[in-house]
Amino acid sequence: MKSDVPVAREPPSRRWPAVALGLGLAEFLGGVAVVVYIVHLYGHNSDWLQLAVWTLVFMGFPLVGAATASSRPRHPVGWLLLAIGGVGMASQFCYTYSPGPHPSVPQALVLIAAGDFLVTALVLLPILILIFPTGSPGRAWRRRVVVSVAVVCVLADITAAFAPQLSGDARNYANPLRPLGFGGLISILTSVFFLLALLVLLGAALDAIRRLRRSQGVQRQQLKWLVYASALLVPAVVIAVAIPNWWSPIPLIVATNGLAASIGLAIVRYRLYDIDRLISRTLAYATVTGLLVGVYVGLVTLATRVLPFSSPLGVAASTLVAVALFTPLRRRVQRLVDRRFNRARYDAEATVAAFAHRVRDDVDLEVVSSEFVHAVQSSVEPAHVSLWLRPTGSST
Repeated sequence: MKSDVPVAREPPSRRWPAVALGLGLAEFLGGVAVVVYIVHLYGHNSDWLQLAVWTLVFMGFPLVGAATASSRPRHPVGWLLLAIGGVGMASQFCYTYSPGPHPSVPQALVLIAAGDFLVTALVLLPILILIFPTGSPGRAWRRRVVVSVAVVCVLADITAAFAPQLSGDARNYANPLRPLGFGGLISILTSVFFLLALLVLLGAALDAIRRLRRSQGVQRQQLKWLVYASALLVPAVVIAVAIPNWWSPIPLIVATNGLAASIGLAIVRYRLYDIDRLISRTLAYATVTGLLVGVYVGLVTLATRVLPFSSPLGVAASTLVAVALFTPLRRRVQRLVDRRFNRARYDAEATVAAFAHRVRDDVDLEVVSSEFVHAVQSSVEPAHVSLWLRPTGSST
């Protein structure tokens, strides 16, 4: 006999937050690993330095994306941030591959994937601008723009796969998939798709400016910093692509991480998705991770290249120092982050500490009760406060 009772399924909200946090952590640590690997092995080569600098372009997206998607798993903004960070980090990871002077087709596919991932990450930026903060394009013309961006991205990726030269490990390699006699046509198509992507990015920035001018109140504050970062994207992309130098991606680093930071600021400062606590934890651990990585790399360099220590001993000592610094550094950074981004928690802790200091030496029950009521009123600001005390000598 069949039962009409549907099978219960686990709500998506119970498993997707863990997936979002895992993806964000993996992307961020993967980017840190790529930078450390490049700087440690090839830090004196300006070409490799450019590759390391390009990795920093996408470092902010996994942090904000993990915090947003874990709190609001049904909202697309967080997942789009994670997608941009993921494909951006994947592109830099593939660019570190060294296939040899004459790559085979499977080896060339790794370098093709590097270029395709980078193009995809940059093309997803206007979509992020268009759907923020609601998560939907809204008007019909915005939906058509999103579809057009997807088509341009696919065509640009296909064209890049047949480019005569492929970039990898700061060098160029001959593409075994290049069609002979069509190099000029492919170069023209690449330029056309690049111009189309720039026009779409410019249109998204102009649309953000238009929405800012028509918005009011909290929505205006949410969009303000996003508009500033969006306005920097077009010239930053042009500088990064047109100038072959190690410092050319620096304006793009400021623009892209500023875009991610503006979304994080809208979330935290103006309570867009009400995830203040999670954002403060993410910022604190990201700051601690960056500081410890810098201390570790600096100590390893100092111990193995400046001081007369062997490499294993220097690495072990640097690891112990980094581990010892973790807890005190985390507490100090967490307090600084809470003071700026999670003010409610910081104010509550300050109120409790002040209350404990005032009643430390008091034994008068009326004084303690009065101080307790004052602490509750100043911290949570309720409409009414009542304190019930058990009578002295009562057993119930």
